[in-house]
Amino acid sequence: MRVTPLFVLCVAALVGCGGETQDPAMEPEATTVVDSLVPIADAAELPDDRPPAPAETVFVPQPPPPTSTASRPAPSRPAPAVTPRPAAAPEPAPVEQAQPAAAVLASGSVVSTTAIDSIHSRYNKVGDPVRVRVASAILGEDGAVVIPAGAVMTLAIVEIAPAANKGEAGTLVLAARSVSIDGTSYPISARSSDLEYTMRGRGVTSTEAAKTGAGAVAGGIIGRVIGGNKTGTIVGAAAGAAAGAAVADKQADRDIVVEAGKSITLTLRDRFERP
Repeated sequence: MRVTPLFVLCVAALVGCGGETQDPAMEPEATTVVDSLVPIADAAELPDDRPPAPAETVFVPQPPPPTSTASRPAPSRPAPAVTPRPAAAPEPAPVEQAQPAAAVLASGSVVSTTAIDSIHSRYNKVGDPVRVRVASAILGEDGAVVIPAGAVMTLAIVEIAPAANKGEAGTLVLAARSVSIDGTSYPISARSSDLEYTMRGRGVTSTEAAKTGAGAVAGGIIGRVIGGNKTGTIVGAAAGAAAGAAVADKQADRDIVVEAGKSITLTLRDRFERP
């Protein structure tokens, strides 16, 4: 046990107090004891090999930690992993459709048609429209059909006139203006190069009758001069009338006529093209 200085002092005080009251018989021993204690009080402390006692623990209440008025930040949570959307497939580039080649007929191409409307030089005039129907398909240079069979073409009368004398042909010129294909009208330029027609006499008109009368008068004069009598005059008049009739018939107008269903051939004057 470790002897502390406080303990030594207490013992010394007790010894001192006890010395005054002790029994004389015990004096020698007391003296001995006192004498023995004095050096002990002054003696050095004996070494204490025992481990030191733990320090006295005194509980001191601690004030509570100050409450922070600032709100604590919410604990950060890892952002959810975002799965990237697959990239949209690129739209295919629009395929350019090749435009079909235009159907073409070269200038000089021949188109065979048949008349839908009849033509008569006595009744028709320049500018009148005339319809014809394409008789057979017209092919282009590449073999494709440009104008199908049955297409209707509209023509116009450019020139028309009867024949002035017997044996002569009348005048008839037609020009194509348009052609209708599948309900669509396309301009076209063509002229009639051949047509199937007939010539029809109009008969003796007042003009031709005057020519006959003039012939009869001339024949009568000639007969009177030659015959010298009434009979000769009559014969001469008859002969003169016959001669005048022949002249009138020769000079009678004859109309050119194209009946419906007759053929009319056209020749392109310009290049014809359609989609």
